[in-house]
Amino acid sequence: MAIEAFGKTDRGCVRTENEDRILVDDALGLYLVCDGMGGSKRGDIAAELAADAVRYYIDASRDRYDVSWPFGYAFELSLDANRLATGVRLANRHVWRRAEQDLELAGMGTTIAAVLIGDGRAVVGNVGDTRVYLSRENRLTQITTDDTMIASMVRKGLLPAAEAASHPMRNVVTQAAGPQEEVEVHLHEEKIAPGDGFLICSDGLYNLVQEPDILAALADSGSPEAAAKRLIEAAIDRGAPDNVSAVVLRYS
Repeated sequence: MAIEAFGKTDRGCVRTENEDRILVDDALGLYLVCDGMGGSKRGDIAAELAADAVRYYIDASRDRYDVSWPFGYAFELSLDANRLATGVRLANRHVWRRAEQDLELAGMGTTIAAVLIGDGRAVVGNVGDTRVYLSRENRLTQITTDDTMIASMVRKGLLPAAEAASHPMRNVVTQAAGPQEEVEVHLHEEKIAPGDGFLICSDGLYNLVQEPDILAALADSGSPEAAAKRLIEAAIDRGAPDNVSAVVLRYS
């Protein structure tokens, strides 16, 4: 059994720059999408710093007997969940400190959504509104938590879920890596089985491509590469006002 993976990112039809960053690292079993925020405040720098920081820590912590835990070790979590949580929190600190050093970068930030594969399990971690979906037995499930004002209202029962997708404040992010010194990393662990697929995608994709179309692309495309390209093309066909990124994994 093995993981097949492919990632693609596009600036879309309106934006002049691409502030998304993706990572596909089969050697580490690490896959992520960072959606930089800030525009003139250089969200692209935030996304690149964050992606590099997560990758660096996951690589550095492969020697599990000599790893440091700068935020402490959560014994209720698996080792890989601790590794990913620490990597994301270090990425947040890295972006935050860089912004402190350069006033032109003040306020920059990025979402992070990552999947770490190892020992037949997937650990998923996120900050912000970039999503990870699991495709299993012809069903699609979002397994990340959106850090948005509207998603929080839905979770608290203050807004019907049916109204969330069209709400004018649906893109207001309540947490991202960089604007504050500490973040809460949402974690999810999943035992993976043959046929499982994962999609990591920015809001530039899922705001335009509906879940039935996402599921069809993951289920029907012959490879992760074909699925990722099909999803990006679907967003572009719908006008893609934002950057669009997709990383597709398949356990086969």
